[in-house]
Amino acid sequence: MTRLLLLIFITVGVGYLYLAETPGAEVVDDAFRMAAHEGPARAGFLDEKERPDLYVPVGGAAEYSVPTAIAEVAQTHETDGRRWYSYASENGLGRYRVVILFHGAGRSGLSMIDMWKDVADRERLFLIALDGVGQNWPADRVAPSILHAILAEVEGQARIDPAKIFLFGHSNGAKYAQLMINLADGPWRAAALHAGFSDPALAITPADAKPIRYYIGSREHIFLPDQAALVARAMTEKGHDVDLHIIPNHTHWFYEAGPVIAADAWAWFRTQ
Repeated sequence: MTRLLLLIFITVGVGYLYLAETPGAEVVDDAFRMAAHEGPARAGFLDEKERPDLYVPVGGAAEYSVPTAIAEVAQTHETDGRRWYSYASENGLGRYRVVILFHGAGRSGLSMIDMWKDVADRERLFLIALDGVGQNWPADRVAPSILHAILAEVEGQARIDPAKIFLFGHSNGAKYAQLMINLADGPWRAAALHAGFSDPALAITPADAKPIRYYIGSREHIFLPDQAALVARAMTEKGHDVDLHIIPNHTHWFYEAGPVIAADAWAWFRTQ
């Protein structure tokens, strides 16, 4: 039995090292692959702290549906067979800053438009929210080509600032956003992730390591705070500057806290 356990441990360990250093070619589906860093890598900076100042509602709701008003104001699109939604504030002048949103498992892009609409109205943002395939995002690969195609369409129709494009994901969408910011080449400058993270064994040390912020509730029961700390440190070793912000008494539930998280994430995006 001891020998069997040792063999399993070695096999898993070797597999982890293989994934950590040489993620499979299938992780990124096309030519938009982030170049790997050559030579000694710079370790990123880690800012790990509690956020008692970040008040989020602590409710008991366990159900959520997209309000009819959101479905009415969001625009529905289809690009290369993929459905996505947009919302653009009509306030202010100048170019739109862009936030690309990835929803949680079983949801739709409209749920993220709902959580971000108030911030978009105040800050003149252009929101892009895709539907995942089967209301979900793959855990081990990303498809940056669809984002490039969507951004090309948006640039032809709206005045967006190509230097101010950001990623935000919740839960399953947060896992996907972490893969995207680490593995996929694109104009996105930073990623903020709520209640989710991806396996760092899939990460590379990118030539252009961009900042990542994680929001994790102290009462999170799916993506645990201790695991988030390990992931955050692993991503700094890949060269990313990382914030890990623990929200006291917050859980995994997003659909009351979402607007508060969105506002804080945008305040951070503005500094990037």
